[in-house]
Amino acid sequence: MTDILTVLDPTADVAAAVAGPLVEPPASLAGLTIGVLDNGKSNSDQFLARLGDRLAQRGATVADRIRKPGVGSLAPEEQVARLVEGSDLVVTGVGDCAGCCSCSVQDAIAIERRGVPAVLICTSEMVTTGRIAATAAGVPEYPFVVVDHPVASCTDEELDGRVDRALAQILERIPG
Repeated sequence: MTDILTVLDPTADVAAAVAGPLVEPPASLAGLTIGVLDNGKSNSDQFLARLGDRLAQRGATVADRIRKPGVGSLAPEEQVARLVEGSDLVVTGVGDCAGCCSCSVQDAIAIERRGVPAVLICTSEMVTTGRIAATAAGVPEYPFVVVDHPVASCTDEELDGRVDRALAQILERIPG
């Protein structure tokens, strides 16, 4: 008797593939109200706080910082709604492991589908995982801000370097 192995492809038959972001990024950081969605991964709060400070130095206001209740879970509906209602731009991450990266990708896409641009941050080791999640969500070319892996175990100096790299990539898309 031969057993049959069925392999499922989460990227097959994606209904509506969209290239790039769902919402055009703003023309400038100046005057933007930024919401932050922290996925709860170790050091993500420190990373996002430092990044928020640097964005504020460029004229943005970080108005809302929300931490998800679980690392490997999607943001609850009420958190997404709060961010969308009060933000011109949402920064989310840090995708530093498979579960938190996949969920952060889905969170960013959900935010963009509600009309608010999002910046998704993941680490270099999680780009493939993020790309699979984005493809499964119908946005295969969703843009990521990619920093060196890991973030969870970084020293303060390493964390600052990763924040600088993230800021540089954000400024390529949205001038300061």
